[in-house]
Amino acid sequence: MGPSRQSPFSTGDLPAGDGHRTGRGAADTEQTGYKRLINCELSRQVIPVAHMADRLGVLRTKLHKVLRQGAHLDERLRLQLFEQLQIDHTRATIAISLLRSHLAYYDQAVFLAAEGLKGLYCEARSAKQGAIQIDLQPVIIHTAAERTYAMLMVHQTRVLEANQTLFC
Repeated sequence: MGPSRQSPFSTGDLPAGDGHRTGRGAADTEQTGYKRLINCELSRQVIPVAHMADRLGVLRTKLHKVLRQGAHLDERLRLQLFEQLQIDHTRATIAISLLRSHLAYYDQAVFLAAEGLKGLYCEARSAKQGAIQIDLQPVIIHTAAERTYAMLMVHQTRVLEANQTLFC
């Protein structure tokens, strides 16, 4: 028996952040998704927007307008917020860009996928910035992913068995 899993779009005990609990909408943009994730983390960590603005050295009114009133969230500010809130950039990108849900960020499957894809994602980001690229064939990627997943499952089984032994 393995650990229980929630749907990537379930809300569980997470705060609503900016009042949207569904995690998706027809007119949602990536920017809106990132703002929702940031607001959700601010709520979860019980950090007022004003305090975060002070930490970042930006005007309180500016940060409030960006996060709560629809002003543009530039990449520099988003990355600063991610750093302060310890939001994993790769996992956030998967949740927002691919799954179109800020709530997917909290799903265990998204966490595992992000950790598994982090190397490739970082390589792709470097390639966009003009760094040297590695030419990987799909079969190599699939084999590495399968082996990594198998190792994770073996480790997970051992951890669960050890926990059962300790508590029995």
